[in-house]
Amino acid sequence: MADHPDATVRAQVARHPNTPAAVLGVLAPEFPQVVLANPALPLLRLADPHLLRGWPDGAFHALLRLPDVPAWIRTHLIRHGRTELLIPLAQHPALQEPEVLSLARHAAWLVRARIAARPDLPPDLLAALAADPDYGVRLAVASRPSLPAGVAALLREDTSRFVRQVAEQAHPAGH
Repeated sequence: MADHPDATVRAQVARHPNTPAAVLGVLAPEFPQVVLANPALPLLRLADPHLLRGWPDGAFHALLRLPDVPAWIRTHLIRHGRTELLIPLAQHPALQEPEVLSLARHAAWLVRARIAARPDLPPDLLAALAADPDYGVRLAVASRPSLPAGVAALLREDTSRFVRQVAEQAHPAGH
């Protein structure tokens, strides 16, 4: 039934409380909101705390397009997600401060760069990201529309010519 050619039937399967967790994962790319609203999902999570590990990446991409992706899914991705999933997660507006701080320490520079581009970061995190070992992260910080003066000054003196150029254009000295 999950492969039925009629989308209405597939949506009904996604909503049905007897649908196995693995099938919900297969249907999540097409019906993310319906899968999240499945009345059995909380019980399935209790029965198998690792149920999301078998879900395809497409399910997570669809869930991350939702403005209200649940915290338990974000937590799963931070703990177990591949970098390809953490990059869009780092941009998600629903992230809470502990999640942002965790992702700001991730090994992949692209994840840290997406965090650096978030609009509301505390000054201490901006300063830490401005000193990141990867110039791509520092470039993301330098590209921000506003920076604390000390962070802008630090980036105008960066070891990377690209970072210095962007910092000088976006945050000229004396302005």
